[in-house]
Amino acid sequence: MKKVTTLFASVMMLSAVMFGQTAQIPDFKNVPMLLKADGSLAKLEKVVAEVKSKTKGFSYGASVVTFVNILGEKSPVVIDPADASFIVKMPDAETDPETAWNLTKVIPAKKTRELELAQSAAAIGAAFGAKGKSVKRDDIKLEYEKVEPGVYKFRPVTPLAGGTEYALQNTISGATSNTTVFCFGTSGTAPKK
Repeated sequence: MKKVTTLFASVMMLSAVMFGQTAQIPDFKNVPMLLKADGSLAKLEKVVAEVKSKTKGFSYGASVVTFVNILGEKSPVVIDPADASFIVKMPDAETDPETAWNLTKVIPAKKTRELELAQSAAAIGAAFGAKGKSVKRDDIKLEYEKVEPGVYKFRPVTPLAGGTEYALQNTISGATSNTTVFCFGTSGTAPKK
């Protein structure tokens, strides 16, 4: 009986070591980190990007699109879509992470990536009552798990697409002439349009 008890205790301790690994806590607030399976952290591509505007369409149907211009066609950080798990330390324990962060697909362009923020009617169209189209972004819903006060693990509710570029954007800080986004790409083949 003593051997069975010792064996059971050994198995339980080994299981606790293997499966009970706790995640590290990020050093800095509002800097999401990739959370690896072993609980260690890895940096995402941190980009201070310029907020720009451009006109789409012609005449009365024209609209002005405001977007974040991210230099480089692809992020140097590439993860397996199945391993998309992150952790963030919020500015304080009372901040709701669900209202603070967006995970969004970014649009690859020539030597840049674009993250659309807003779209409104161009001045000439607005003068005649035209309304711009609303931006149809590919925001991905996130689920959060509290690790400790003000620290949350989070992951996408639906699986991410392979071969796609994504950005995490803090929605509380607001976009001025420059904004910080955290980018990564996923391994695999991009879905056909």
